[in-house]
Amino acid sequence: MTAELRSLTVDIDTGRWRDTVLTSVDLSVPAGQLTALLGGPGDGKTMIAYALTGRLPESARASGEVLIDGRVGYIPQDGIDAFVPDQTVGEQLRRSELRHRAWTVEQACAAAHYPIDALELLARHNSAGQIQRAAVAAALLTAPDVLVADGPTASLDQGTAYAVWKSLREYADTGAALLVITHDIALLAATGYADRLVVISKGRILAAGTMAELSAAADPRVRMYVGGAASHGEPGRTSGPATSSAVHLRR
Repeated sequence: MTAELRSLTVDIDTGRWRDTVLTSVDLSVPAGQLTALLGGPGDGKTMIAYALTGRLPESARASGEVLIDGRVGYIPQDGIDAFVPDQTVGEQLRRSELRHRAWTVEQACAAAHYPIDALELLARHNSAGQIQRAAVAAALLTAPDVLVADGPTASLDQGTAYAVWKSLREYADTGAALLVITHDIALLAATGYADRLVVISKGRILAAGTMAELSAAADPRVRMYVGGAASHGEPGRTSGPATSSAVHLRR
C-alpha cells in the first residue's frame, strides 16, 4: 500500500488573507518504508499530513492529486486531538478495538509504551507525553495501511522516543507506508530507522534521499536540515536505549 502526492498545490483563502502553503509538491510514501519529512515551522509539513489524511481546512483550495492505496491512520501533533477530552482513554480505545478488530488495546498500548494503568484516566488528565503515546496506540489500533504521524515523539523523553520510533519502524516493516514529520535528526542518524528523508522549505520539496545523500547535498538548505547527521554516518538500524519489553507488531 502506498500514498502519493502529485503536483499538489494548496492555497489558503480565509476571505481576509490568502497564501500559497504548498506549491507543486510531489511526494511518494512507499509501502514497507518509513519516510521522514523535515522542515522548519510554517514550511508546510502539517499541511502535507492534512492532505494525505483528508483533513485540509475548509479555507483550503487544492489542485493536483492525492493518491491513497488502503486505509489511512493519523497521529496528530497534539495527542489530545485524537480523543474526547472528558472521556477516559480506555473507553475510547476499547471502542476502536471493537470497531476494527485488528489489534487489542493491550498490544497497541505496549507498542506505544502507554501505561496500562493510565487507561482509566480522562484524556485531559494525561500528561503531554502520556497522551501523545495514547494517540500512537489509537492509530495502531486501526491497523492502517498508510500511517501519517505529525511529531509523534516531540513530547517524549529520549528513551521513550527511541522506543516509540522502534515500534513505528517495526510497523513499517509489516508492509505499511509510514510518513513521520520530525525534528529528531540525531535519532534518525543514530538508528537508521528512516528509509528516506524528504526536506520541505516554504511549501516546496527541496530534496529526497537517504541520510547520507542529503548530508552530501549541494544545496546548503538541505544540509542545514540534516545538521550534524553526517558526522554520525548512516549505520544499520539499532535498538537505541534498552527497553524492558519486546513488542511484536502485526497488521
